[in-house]
Amino acid sequence: MRPGLLVLALVTAACGASPREGANVPTAAPSSEVAVSPPGLPSAELAASPAPTSAPSASVESPRVQFSATPFPLVASSLRVAPIDDEAGAVAGTGLLNYLESLDRFRETGATDRTQLYLEGRFGDAVFAGLRASATPAKRKFALGSFKVDRLLVKPWGVRAVVEVTATILDKAEGGIEPDQSETGRLRMVGDKPFVVDGWDSANRRWFNGPQALTPEALRSDVTQPLVNLLHSETWIPGSALETAFGAGGDTPYFRARHEYLNKLDRAATPTRTFADVIATIERYETFNEIRDGVATVRLNGTVVTTDSSGRTARAPFERRAVVLIGNWMPEVVDEQITGATWLSGGDLALGVRDHNFA
Repeated sequence: MRPGLLVLALVTAACGASPREGANVPTAAPSSEVAVSPPGLPSAELAASPAPTSAPSASVESPRVQFSATPFPLVASSLRVAPIDDEAGAVAGTGLLNYLESLDRFRETGATDRTQLYLEGRFGDAVFAGLRASATPAKRKFALGSFKVDRLLVKPWGVRAVVEVTATILDKAEGGIEPDQSETGRLRMVGDKPFVVDGWDSANRRWFNGPQALTPEALRSDVTQPLVNLLHSETWIPGSALETAFGAGGDTPYFRARHEYLNKLDRAATPTRTFADVIATIERYETFNEIRDGVATVRLNGTVVTTDSSGRTARAPFERRAVVLIGNWMPEVVDEQITGATWLSGGDLALGVRDHNFA
């Protein structure tokens, strides 16, 4: 039998990105200033399109958000064990097939470039070594022999989070010129459209990588873009476009309240509105013992700079809060506290609606 771990390999797949690893205890980090280009602005290539019918919109400079290094509590709870139903089996099977296709593509490259394996940590190292040692002259393809879902874990709002399976993988030589190889092992998958991220280390009776976690630095990086997008949608100069799109997914109480708030902003009376000196402070991250997903509460402090119709400029300090979901899709704001203690969602974050892979 050739060396094991063939079943445990993971390469970049279309179904999603592998979570990063990191420490589980927040620590202080240097402040960082991040300037991010807002979505939807025309690129240089688009600006060069022939025969424009109207003048292009004015471009608004992206808000700059500087993060405070203040330590914050990381509150972790356990995912809930759920009954294993037919749907869990179906999505797990799809994830395994996607995984094997990715494995075949990686092997076709020669399986020599460690960076092509998206998996990190001990698991990724072991997988890479196993694939290198298993190489043969014959062209081979992986096939799913059988699998059984051992455990299904869901988030409090009911969305799939972890699927653990025992799978038998066949490694077949094309044309039957070499005997088939077979290996049975345990795999851990994550996401509502599950994809493989870990495998069982039978020698040490544990998962190779174990629980996933976000470092404070990684969390600050993840919440940057949605916060910039949030402020950008309330930023304008004369001639700039009105931006109110929210992207893929279903409607929520927060989205409806957010649209209402944006519609009340008076662009005629205030031709210019920008943000300055914005400091973001993560106050709390509610996550899980098993995975990195969660919701971050972030306080924003800064200055709103406005110019009225007479040309007079005013600067006013502001403080507001946002809740950012780190889940199955891109990080996004799912609630806000703009004035006072009132949350726009009314207490209903609708995470069961928003926390999905919309690809």
